[in-house]
Amino acid sequence: MLLFCCLQGTWAQNTVESIRKRYASVKEYIASHVGTNENDGAEWAEFYHLEARQFLPATGGHKEDVYMYWMEREEDKIYPSHYLIFATTKYNYSDREMYEEYLYDKDGKVAFIYAHDPSWSFGENSEDKEYEFRFYFNKGKLLKTIIKNREFEQGDYKDVYSGSTPKSEYASYCKMLIDKAEKIRLMFIAIEKEAYNYSE
Repeated sequence: MLLFCCLQGTWAQNTVESIRKRYASVKEYIASHVGTNENDGAEWAEFYHLEARQFLPATGGHKEDVYMYWMEREEDKIYPSHYLIFATTKYNYSDREMYEEYLYDKDGKVAFIYAHDPSWSFGENSEDKEYEFRFYFNKGKLLKTIIKNREFEQGDYKDVYSGSTPKSEYASYCKMLIDKAEKIRLMFIAIEKEAYNYSE
């Protein structure tokens, strides 16, 4: 039993490491597929960009930018279908600006989530802190959670929690991000169907 637990821990760590490597290679791929057309100066890239603006009661102007990056399924078609590999979202409530990243596997399941929140409190009687969250998944199953915080823009982030599942006070935040990853994936599929008239 002890050997099984050790192997399971090693396998999870290797999976986390492979996710980190894939994350780095996807970021590099995205950087190489974004640019400006030399002829007309227009921005080109292999992504969809959605922008939402609204006025919210009590918090004022709200803006959200969602970028969805893809890769092609077939190379021999003029208009090949795509699959979502990475998404980012940046949005605000009042003067708080949040940022999130979502890495997907080829099956469309979320593999990694990074979230930055500049002002949040967890648990009773806790003070607002600036947080960074990292969640690693294998085929949709949560493997590892890493949570760090600091005083707002003050010094280095400190480890708050690291484990296979988030503590109860962080569980609803984690679920919110997982749900958002799925909403972005479904939004991507809807845009693809509309733009290229194909079914997944």
